[in-house]
Amino acid sequence: MNRRSFLTLAAATVGSGVAASTGLTGEKKLKRTPLTPPGSVERARFVEHCTACQLCVTRCPSHVLKPSFLEYGLEGMMQPTVFFERGFCNFDCTVCGDVCPTGAILPLTQEQKHLTQIGKVVFNEEVCIVHTDHTNCGACSEHCPTQALSMIPYREGDELTIPHIDTDICVGCGGCEYVCPVRPQRAVYVEGNVTQLQAKPILEEKQKEIEVDDFGF
Repeated sequence: MNRRSFLTLAAATVGSGVAASTGLTGEKKLKRTPLTPPGSVERARFVEHCTACQLCVTRCPSHVLKPSFLEYGLEGMMQPTVFFERGFCNFDCTVCGDVCPTGAILPLTQEQKHLTQIGKVVFNEEVCIVHTDHTNCGACSEHCPTQALSMIPYREGDELTIPHIDTDICVGCGGCEYVCPVRPQRAVYVEGNVTQLQAKPILEEKQKEIEVDDFGF
């Protein structure tokens, strides 16, 4: 059985079961543009060159790569996609491109990685706890290495601050999404770029290391 036939059969066999299981938690899932690993350049190119060997998945120190299901369609099943349930993409890490044997993920220097935008942050004020609970948070801003998320005054007359996004300097690392305390759908999340872009450089003094404590904020 060739790859296409196998993937078609696999999708038909387990598709209904997966669809059913995703509804058990009651969590409303966003239909999001998937993120490909930094250095994969463009989704169609990535799907064409990746052999789903899982080397990048097993070597990722932050555990942000997982085998895809239908995020890329049938042809891309089991190829790595980026998700932020277990961590975020370390700002200085270049492991996935270093270990990829096919060139599906091109190697990047740290300087190149710092400007590679795999996605852009999205902020949903309606579910942010600053808006819903009228309490300060700021976890997303504290864990953003480029300060694409900053805190600005929320309402005149109070001391609350709320996130403000600058997608031009966002690299899509997922630090903000990972630590956001809002559930089931986070108030900040990363939407993938079909074609990876170059983020605008930021001032050196604005960069900072991400340190995540037990609570994330």
